[in-house]
Amino acid sequence: MPAPTRRALLGAGALALTGAGEAAAQGTPPGTTTPAGRTVRIAMSIGDIPRLWGGPEAGLEGVRFGAHFVYDALVNWDLSSADRPSGLTPGLATAWRPEEGNRRRWIITLRRGVVFHDGTPFDADAAIWNFDSIFNREAPQFDGARAGFVRGRLPAVARAEKIDDVTIAVMTHELEGMLPYQLSFLWFVSPAHWRALGGDWARFAQNPSGTGPYKVISVTPRQRAELEANTAYWNPARIPKVPRTVLLPIPDANARVAALRAGQADVIESVPPDAIASLRAAGFPVMQNAYPHIWAWRLNHLPTSPFHDVRVRRAANLAIDREAMAALLVGSALPARGKVTPDDPWFGNPSFALRHDKAAARDLMQQAGYGPNRRCAISVIAATSGGGQILPAPMNEAIQADLREIWMDVTFQIVDFATIINLLRAGAKDPAARNAAAINVAIPSIEPATGWIIYDSQLVNPRGLNWGHYDNPAADAALRAVRAEFGAEGQAAAMRKLHEVLVDDAAGLYVVHDLNPRAFSPRVSGFVQARNWFQDYTPLALR
Repeated sequence: MPAPTRRALLGAGALALTGAGEAAAQGTPPGTTTPAGRTVRIAMSIGDIPRLWGGPEAGLEGVRFGAHFVYDALVNWDLSSADRPSGLTPGLATAWRPEEGNRRRWIITLRRGVVFHDGTPFDADAAIWNFDSIFNREAPQFDGARAGFVRGRLPAVARAEKIDDVTIAVMTHELEGMLPYQLSFLWFVSPAHWRALGGDWARFAQNPSGTGPYKVISVTPRQRAELEANTAYWNPARIPKVPRTVLLPIPDANARVAALRAGQADVIESVPPDAIASLRAAGFPVMQNAYPHIWAWRLNHLPTSPFHDVRVRRAANLAIDREAMAALLVGSALPARGKVTPDDPWFGNPSFALRHDKAAARDLMQQAGYGPNRRCAISVIAATSGGGQILPAPMNEAIQADLREIWMDVTFQIVDFATIINLLRAGAKDPAARNAAAINVAIPSIEPATGWIIYDSQLVNPRGLNWGHYDNPAADAALRAVRAEFGAEGQAAAMRKLHEVLVDDAAGLYVVHDLNPRAFSPRVSGFVQARNWFQDYTPLALR
């Protein structure tokens, strides 16, 4: 049967302009190929169109635009509400359950009557072909780069097999009660269309075929992707209201605002906080909402890193003035007290309180052997922009100033967002990390399959996204407890324990929870900002 909602499980600085951003800044409309009034133009904060091959790069913003528009997973997200945490809903599967007597084998019932954009059927054979494209290195459709963007989010999956035309089985490496959440990160492409394109994934990314609510008309790298409504979509309630949608990569925040004001974009992502008041005053609606996300540094826990010492990790967390950071973000963020907010049922009761206490921070640094005559020098990888990164330059500069006061000198390795995601996957041991002590990539906490298993000691590259090689037996035990639970109460209790362990161990540098502001043209209506990293743009209408 379908998995319960998360609520049930819980128990209750300017950059160089490129592509469309440059056109907007120069006053040139980013695109003129579709009729005005019939097209909604969405300005993304990433610098390129994510590859539309069912394994998008550029983090979860890449997933938002490079997967959910064109493809479906077996299990989709219900993004219809702004008032409650998002839960799961049937996608290409109508039901899923662990097999009685063998809970490492899940029986998945597939939706009947679904066709890909090229008109070919989605069935068990197509489903297994897609699993093999990610998990079977011997399959002709396997591509290592594409698989790398997907399999790290499905670490429990071992393989899949066909039972009949509408039923498959998915086997896991170990007990995994949260498998349905992992299945929401495997998107299904048309095997027939891939073969028709000569088995060339690069050609497929330019001319894709999925089952999702949008069909791809054209892709111009670093400039635009043009989509049209899939009027034959299997879920009539989610057939897009607007015939055409254009995705515009505009990584510079000020250029996105300029494009909106100039009428060259209808929706902009990641609104800079200092622009919110002026946009609202000018009649542009701005929406924001709490969602499962934390702006943080992921720390390098290897013995060669200063953050291997819990005293240094705690000192850094005590040095940060989170209230000042929230003020810098003009009310678009909340100071962090943990990986999740204190009202979250997964918060628990950590004994280490995240607060601003420089005296205590200096005391811990001195215990660790640092002081005014022996300073701690670290390098941190940071991005210029990207989904969930908010305002990385001024925020990192504020942290740099706070840490300087506890004898920690920070230098930054600045890269673009696509590069930082690649570095995140490679891990702290990779030479490309250049011995960085931390990497500034925002962390989701949608559910345990995403922002929590990054603390599993076994899920380092290439199996997962444990960038800093975090290794804590207590965290591993809590994660095993989460996986072994198939009931809501047991899962929630294990999650509370896990959160307590991570906060008490200062596993990351946790800074603020942002509210994910978006701004809209006055002619746009119908959008519901879900409490999720992902959003549903199909209800958008144009006045």
